[in-house]
Amino acid sequence: MKRLLITGISGFVGGHIVSYLANHKNEFEIHGISRSKPAWDFISPASGLFNCHHFHQADLLDIPRIKSLLEEIQPEYILHMAAQSSVAESWKTPVFSFMNNTNIFLNIIDTVRQNDNGARVLSIGSSEQYGVVSAADLPLTEESPQHPANPYAVARVAQEQLAKIYADGYGLDICCTRSFNHCGPGQSDRFVVSAIAKQFVKIAHGLQEPVIHIGNGSIVRDFVDVHDVIAAYEILISNGKRGEVYNVCSGTGHTIGEIVTLLAELKGMKVGVHQELAEIRPIDNPRIIGSNQKIRRDLGWKPVIPFEQSLLSLYDYWDHRISQELLLGKK
Repeated sequence: MKRLLITGISGFVGGHIVSYLANHKNEFEIHGISRSKPAWDFISPASGLFNCHHFHQADLLDIPRIKSLLEEIQPEYILHMAAQSSVAESWKTPVFSFMNNTNIFLNIIDTVRQNDNGARVLSIGSSEQYGVVSAADLPLTEESPQHPANPYAVARVAQEQLAKIYADGYGLDICCTRSFNHCGPGQSDRFVVSAIAKQFVKIAHGLQEPVIHIGNGSIVRDFVDVHDVIAAYEILISNGKRGEVYNVCSGTGHTIGEIVTLLAELKGMKVGVHQELAEIRPIDNPRIIGSNQKIRRDLGWKPVIPFEQSLLSLYDYWDHRISQELLLGKK
């Protein structure tokens, strides 16, 4: 079997990847590294997944521990997803966000270099790397210039540049993504679509007044379902070209305000909208829409899950979670 190491396995995307591989692929022996053990309350039944992979609890900043683990596992593939992935959080803790995201990646690839075992690395980046763009720049291609506009994005650009240096300078087999906003069941309410879905559920349960609180309602983002993201990563880890960068995106944009309207229509609910000034960031990209032409052309991937379906799956996730909390007498 092929040994696959997933960093950040305990998170939202990690749980969905393990679920997908366990149910659809048999050729991978899955190893995962994370600081905390997985909970995966968004996958049913989650308990069966814990037997489908080898979990290694570790801090990716702990260089001796990471070197020991990689020497023990000898992975043939590494999917590097571990990161502090919130743009809003990076404004609150910029030093930690930048140092964490760049150093954990550097620790991984430098250990691969020293082990010299030929592991293939897929480095997950972000659409935030493109920064503030105008409507004339859209859709964003992999050739579009990068102008990161927040601490998180600067760290992602640094990560991609490190990948290029190690691919060109040391011959490491690395390819990169610039993954656009994704969503789906299990996503933290620190992210906007999940936060909106959660508020709708709270309103439905009488736990919140019928007003949806958002930040800047006019910004445009390109959202892709987490299951489509996983399909892209599976293709890229096996067939992505060494040294190349690929957008993973839907190619369609939605304003945050439109998302509220769409979910209200889907659920037949009447809500108001209140923009919270405290949630508006110092610098924000007014619009981000990507082109997925390169990954379609070179690897045959395309998104297949409608955005409406993603919204409803998120609503159902929060409805189940909040219903369970109410049954247990939690607030």
